[in-house]
Amino acid sequence: MTRIYTLLFILSAFCIGAQERYLDSQFDVQVERELTYGQNISILRGMPEPLDLLMDVYSPVGDDNTEKPLVLVAHTGSFLPQLFNGQITGGKSDSTVVYVCTELAKRGYVAVAYTYRQGWLPTSPDQNLRTGTLLQAAYRGIQDTRSCVRFFRKTVAEDGNPYGINSSGIGVVGIGTGGYLSLGAGSFFEYDEINIDKFIDTETALPYIDTTVLGNPYADTDAAICLANHPGYSSDIDFSFNLGGALGDSDWIDGEDREPMFAGIHATNDIFAPFTDGPVIVPTTNEFVVNVSGTWSAISKANAVGNNDRFADLLYDPLKDLIEDQKTRTFPLPVVGIEHPLGADNFYAFETPFPQGSPWDWWDKGTLDAIVAGTNAALGTAFNADTLHRDGLLTNFDMSAEKGRTYMDTIMQLMLPRACVALDLVCTGVLSAEDIVQHEVNVFPNPAYQELRVQVGDAEIRHLQILDISGRLVRTYNGINQTSLTIDRGDLKSGIYLLNLHFEDGMQSMKIMFE
Repeated sequence: MTRIYTLLFILSAFCIGAQERYLDSQFDVQVERELTYGQNISILRGMPEPLDLLMDVYSPVGDDNTEKPLVLVAHTGSFLPQLFNGQITGGKSDSTVVYVCTELAKRGYVAVAYTYRQGWLPTSPDQNLRTGTLLQAAYRGIQDTRSCVRFFRKTVAEDGNPYGINSSGIGVVGIGTGGYLSLGAGSFFEYDEINIDKFIDTETALPYIDTTVLGNPYADTDAAICLANHPGYSSDIDFSFNLGGALGDSDWIDGEDREPMFAGIHATNDIFAPFTDGPVIVPTTNEFVVNVSGTWSAISKANAVGNNDRFADLLYDPLKDLIEDQKTRTFPLPVVGIEHPLGADNFYAFETPFPQGSPWDWWDKGTLDAIVAGTNAALGTAFNADTLHRDGLLTNFDMSAEKGRTYMDTIMQLMLPRACVALDLVCTGVLSAEDIVQHEVNVFPNPAYQELRVQVGDAEIRHLQILDISGRLVRTYNGINQTSLTIDRGDLKSGIYLLNLHFEDGMQSMKIMFE
């Protein structure tokens, strides 16, 4: 095998002006709503009862790639239903959830807005009940996240892969409260990690989490109020990204192989979840609940223990200069006023005015009016849309769709290139330029009519791309890890294409033709 250290002219010609899958919008989006990914026991209404776990699946239209990356998106809501949590947000139809899922699907992802079990006692005067029931709610949410991961792996193994996903490339994005789930699903694995002082009842000296009642952290075995969902499949994820929220304890991230890569953002004046290590304050009561590790601490820990080492090779990183600037500065923590480092690698801080913690959220007052009216009519409640709108503006005073989308666009600039790396996607220009290599590649027949066989004699193919004559990416095969692949022509038109083969040691390109 001969190694060449200059890019081939033909590769440059094909890539100029090409839209890059996973980075650029290029597909329309279809949504399948109210699908069931599992069932488990809810305590939301007091007595335990079975609850269907629902999701909306966003997919790119016209994308025949059968190895699409999968990203689950967890909504915010303080582990209580929308409106009942005193907030406007709190469901899979939140503007931010819809925006993230839609933008990912436009770029060639399958994105899933999923629900998880809710319910705890935020208004209890008993500190142990507040802390214990919140920890249990987060525990159930992590279980449900993992059940959703396993559901999709099961569909690949048993149902013919109806969503066209790559089950070895799965990420979780957590928004607000959902950040507890994206961080927890990537770091909390063993019971001993929650059998620590702050998670022990100070009155009974017993742990807040009893696995004989709540089940194990994966919900893949039955327990008193836990139903096993899709046992036998891996719950591991490859990428964790959060918008606010927090990690139960920074020691959960310790660099073990099954942990994913981590990245995230946080607003400096978030008063409900700490920027660094500190207390959770719940919006419904403004009462202390428990000390946790905020996004800055969680991502800094992931950087320190090696989870994010591969991010150091990012060539395309739109926020790099801003992140480097933030790493040189400090800011006063809310309330306490102590100066704290602002920046960290793979993390971006939104410097917001007090007490603005979720500047990416937005809502429509007319829609809120309709939701409140419908909820009151159906449940006999007496929610007031004007009051909810006013209270929402207290922590997001200049809320608007334009402002929210502007923040979300910045968030996507941090997320997308790192998703390419963490999910092992082929994203041209994201990583440092690959060496051009020459392996023993045999492509036959070439020209081809229906099927084309690619056979490599001395290396495994990691990924494969097909670009048309204009440089547009038309087909991607991720996670191949074999020495051969059969390509079905499908709807590819007659003509010349460029075949990019990606190996562990570099990339090789060649022309192919379909007649």
